[in-house]
Amino acid sequence: MKDLVIAAVIVAVLIGGWAVFDHYSEKKIDSFSSYIEDEIIPSVEDENWDECRQLIDTLSHRWHKYKKKALFFLDTTEISEIDYSLARIEKYVDARDVSNSAGELNAMSEQLRFLHTQEKINPENIF
Repeated sequence: MKDLVIAAVIVAVLIGGWAVFDHYSEKKIDSFSSYIEDEIIPSVEDENWDECRQLIDTLSHRWHKYKKKALFFLDTTEISEIDYSLARIEKYVDARDVSNSAGELNAMSEQLRFLHTQEKINPENIF
């Protein structure tokens, strides 16, 4: 009986930790997507490259800070895809390419939303 109680407590701690991270992650992902769509994309479309580069640097810093925590809970393949997307965005902005920069930013925003949807707490992801 003691082993059953210990196992139940461990499962509860794991699911509780995942639930806390899920709430944190949802807020972060929403803020990343909003930041991309409301701040960075308009800056790219206006071809304000200096401001855009600063916004991208801020996004990159925030993403890498979040990624350190996310690697414990989320699929590394999807996180790597977002890293690749961010690297492409940086190169497109440095090249002052409006079309590719805006397109890749939109793609990254969708990747972020997809990441959260795929890792949300629901029966399919638990079992």
